[in-house]
Order: sequence, then C-alpha cells, then structure tokens
Amino acid sequence: MFTGIIQATAKILRVVPYGGVRKVSIQRPAVFSELREGASIACDGICLTVTGFNQASFEVEVMAETLAKSTAGAWNTNTLLNLEPALKLGERLDGHWVQGHIDRVTKLLETSTKADTTRLRFSLDSRDRELLVLQGSIAVNGVSLTVSELGPSSFCVALISHTLKHTNLSQLVPGAAVNLEYDVLGKYIRALHQSSSLSLESLHEKGF
Repeated sequence: MFTGIIQATAKILRVVPYGGVRKVSIQRPAVFSELREGASIACDGICLTVTGFNQASFEVEVMAETLAKSTAGAWNTNTLLNLEPALKLGERLDGHWVQGHIDRVTKLLETSTKADTTRLRFSLDSRDRELLVLQGSIAVNGVSLTVSELGPSSFCVALISHTLKHTNLSQLVPGAAVNLEYDVLGKYIRALHQSSSLSLESLHEKGF
C-alpha cells in the first residue's frame, strides 16, 4: 500500500529482457536506506518487488501483463521514474490510498500555467467517467493528485511548484503517456452497484 507522496525520482540504468519479463535496474536514491529484497516499491505508480540491490542501484522484475497494461512497456535507459516505498504501519497518510495497480494508461492533452500553478489536462476513457468526482483523488504516475476539472472525455489536475520539482510530471509534454490509478473506494462502490439487483422497481415490489 502507498500514499501517492513521491519520496524520490531516479533514472533507469538498464532494461534486460528475461523470458517473458524484463529486469529493470534503477538508481538507488539516498533516501532509500532501508531497502531490502522482497520490499515493495511503487515505480511510476506500479507496485514492483525489489529482487536485488547494492549501494548504487536496485533491481525489479516487470511481468508481461504489467508491461502490456502500463507505461512500463516503454521504459528505457534514462527513463525518469517516480519512486515511493511501501507505507509503514503508523506512518502519516498525507496523500490517499494507492495500491500500485494501474487501471488505465492515458495521454496528456495540454498544459497551462498561471502564477505558481500548472494545470494538466488528460484524456479520460468514457468507461471510467463514473470513477472520478470533482475534488476527488487520482494517482498519475504514482502521484496523489486532486481532480480540479471533470468533463465527459477529459479531466484536469493542478500542480504546485513543489510537485513539479519533485516528480517527473514536469517532463510531460502533450501526447505523453501516463499511468492512472483511480481511487479504490470508487472502484469498490462501482463493483457493488454493478452486482446489486437493487432498483426503484425492486423497492416498489417489496413495498417501499
């Protein structure tokens, strides 16, 4: 489990195909002093397991399904990633609940800046429209953000200078692909609604 508060950014050192997976070696940030094999790290919002490490780098393996359903399939040497270690019990929850399971890859449509705020507009799949609400949470490349505008086919988030400085979102240009993870609460509510037989007609039949 993660919070969407990025601890560091780091570049990929190498990507090596290995059977149906890819082994990815990533620079080890100084703040990752408690790294261990088997630990979970969110890399651009994708929950991955540390399979090895040394003082300068750590390694993860990316499965074929993850490569197909996220931006990981396009990762190359020098790709800059947002990194967040798994949340520890008792730590502050400054963002929102993020699982590290990518729901959709979408593209940046446009950017605009006014004063110290940068707005990013992303394309929104019509199937996902009901998973977003104004002022609700969404993770973009693993970054916990608030939906500031919501339309039928796009949504906006507003970034302060701190977020731009400490994440890779500052490098995005129109057309760039990003990982999206919708709020898990919204996904559970939709699943319950879709599986429920409750309707006005059924309530009337039961005397309500």
